[in-house]
Amino acid sequence: MKYSSEQDGEWRLYPVKTKFYTDLNVFYQHVISFLLNHEAENNLLLGILNTLKKDIATYSKENPPIFISVESEDMIELVSIRTPPYNQLISYTKDLKMIDRLVEELNRKKMKVPGVLGFKEGALRFAEKWCELHSLEFKLEVNERIYRLEQVNPETLGTNQVELATDEDETIILEMSKGFFFEALPEEAIEVTDLEASQQRMKKSLQDKMIFVLKVGGQIVSMVKQGHHTPNGQIISAVYTPPQKRRKGYATELVAKVSQKTLSKGKKYCFLFTDLSNPTSNKIYQTIGYRPVTDMDLYRFHERK
Repeated sequence: MKYSSEQDGEWRLYPVKTKFYTDLNVFYQHVISFLLNHEAENNLLLGILNTLKKDIATYSKENPPIFISVESEDMIELVSIRTPPYNQLISYTKDLKMIDRLVEELNRKKMKVPGVLGFKEGALRFAEKWCELHSLEFKLEVNERIYRLEQVNPETLGTNQVELATDEDETIILEMSKGFFFEALPEEAIEVTDLEASQQRMKKSLQDKMIFVLKVGGQIVSMVKQGHHTPNGQIISAVYTPPQKRRKGYATELVAKVSQKTLSKGKKYCFLFTDLSNPTSNKIYQTIGYRPVTDMDLYRFHERK
């Protein structure tokens, strides 16, 4: 496959190759520099790769991850991974034609793709192309924004007690995690298996000492998880305060304090994702010091009605 490109005022054709990898370490070393050029935009992809380096079976014991790069003239233009049974995840790319090439190659290999997650323009292009080829419909299920923080606003740090969650907190953490899960996803997108997998990952995060809680009067009122690592940053996720405890600043204080802990340990950035349908949370995170980077969309594919 060849695509045209304008360089120095002249148009010329250049070959585009799609490469599949089975060795995670080889793939990681090959694509890491490309991904770091847009570390914030690619933070989820980087985080998943780092998680897989610890345990390749994190997301499935039966189906191995699929690693892909799309390249032109030995230059990486796009990176994509899928951890079955989950969706195709695409990196940021300046050239949307590379999305077309990825779709063509996945189709040629007769691969099954339930949906796509990626930067706004790229995810939409993939969804349109894939569904056109397979006579499917696509639906936007999650519309998020990536934020990056480099410095915490000290006025948001508060004075309440923040602790690492312990095994003794498992019951309340799993209950809060379930609340977060049901609020984060539209009802029609929720599957029992997804909820079970989410609960298992939360248990693992608890064991790995990645969950922090804010306590008031000795009672847990809010939780947050330190998520995936990137070389220079860490994702802050699963921010949840039970409905009856909201509008008291608990989530703001907890996210601010855990973000500061992350920076104090040497990370340059903290990243988080917000649901764009929730203006309150988007405002809160900006008050702490988070700044918007780009939007991320999740499309799921369905049979035409």
